Amino acid sequence: MSNVVIQAENLGKKYRLGTLNRKMLGKEIESWWARRCGKEDPHSYIHDGCLNKPLKAYDFWALNGVNFKIYKGDVMGIMGRNGSGKSTLLKLLSRITAPSMGMAKLQGRVASLLEVGTGFHQELTGRENVFLNGAILGMKRREIEERYAHIVEFSEVEKFMETPVKRYSSGMRVRLAFSVAAHLSPDILILDEVLTVGDAKFQEKCLKKIEDTKNLGTTVIMVSHSTQNVLEQCNRAIILEGGRIVADAHAREAVEFYINSLDLEHPMMQMAGHVGARHGEILGALGTLLLNNLQGGSIVMHCPVQTHDGIRQVDVGWISEVRKRTLERSSAYSGAPDICVHVVSMERSLTEIHQSIPLLFKNGAVENWVCDMRGNLVVHRNRADVQNSGFFRVPENLRLD
Repeated sequence: MSNVVIQAENLGKKYRLGTLNRKMLGKEIESWWARRCGKEDPHSYIHDGCLNKPLKAYDFWALNGVNFKIYKGDVMGIMGRNGSGKSTLLKLLSRITAPSMGMAKLQGRVASLLEVGTGFHQELTGRENVFLNGAILGMKRREIEERYAHIVEFSEVEKFMETPVKRYSSGMRVRLAFSVAAHLSPDILILDEVLTVGDAKFQEKCLKKIEDTKNLGTTVIMVSHSTQNVLEQCNRAIILEGGRIVADAHAREAVEFYINSLDLEHPMMQMAGHVGARHGEILGALGTLLLNNLQGGSIVMHCPVQTHDGIRQVDVGWISEVRKRTLERSSAYSGAPDICVHVVSMERSLTEIHQSIPLLFKNGAVENWVCDMRGNLVVHRNRADVQNSGFFRVPENLRLD
């Protein structure tokens, strides 16, 4: 329980729809008299077509009976169709609105970015808003001053820090707002589709910052319609439908559930970023990297390797001429390539890949590479005495265009 930083218990939010609260006795009397005389209500903006019948109020549960726990260091994705309750949930967790039932318990300093410029005073300058947000988070002025230069550098709006934020463009506001939220050392960072405002370069920069924040132990909650971002950034995901949780699982399993629930004609092609095309681009870049740095040998794609507990898949492999001749002379047709490359994707989780690596080493592999959908590479070598050596120096990132 000590590692639980967010806990929702039977959390719900109810709104009353169908009535207009004018809050002025004179207008209420005029509306009542108009209805009594069979005339149109002079103060009605919404009516059901019946001039002498007031609208009936009814309750709408935007969120109903939500229960979950989020642990320290988790990156939780929240997905769902429009109107499923995602933003309502984040507002409850951010204490912007109060729940109608249940409760949400949070431990630590919370920074939220629910829309462009959230928490900014429009009449204050960018610099003043940085210190205002820091004070709201409970930071001392000295702590804010220590981080101020990094906030400005990341936001790339240094020339406009003495200008009121009401004159900022939406892109400038989201740059500064995200920079403030990410650099003021929150224990919990809450994001609601804010990165869609920035350009592609800034989105990449923000995702890298989220990764760094995650490594520091910060708990991150992010609402996103981008399945690719959820797969790359999150270890868990919640799927909401009609204000209720319909799935709470590992990010890969939750994304699959979400895509299947949409009943799309071409589900893979509808995924943000076209994950299938991205996967092919990464495989091609990996093959090119091997060919450009190794003499001789052969490249194999989607190579199955028979192990004692079944067939293990290698997305890209390289077999040296020596090992190729050895395999041709023996009956060990299931021997692993010298270099086995695995790509984390919808079909292959990181857990599954890590389970395969020891088995592939036992079948003769010398190196196992693990690559995520952002092109980041991690190399595992077979023996401790070759940790600082290998076939060639492998870059940490493929640097895809």
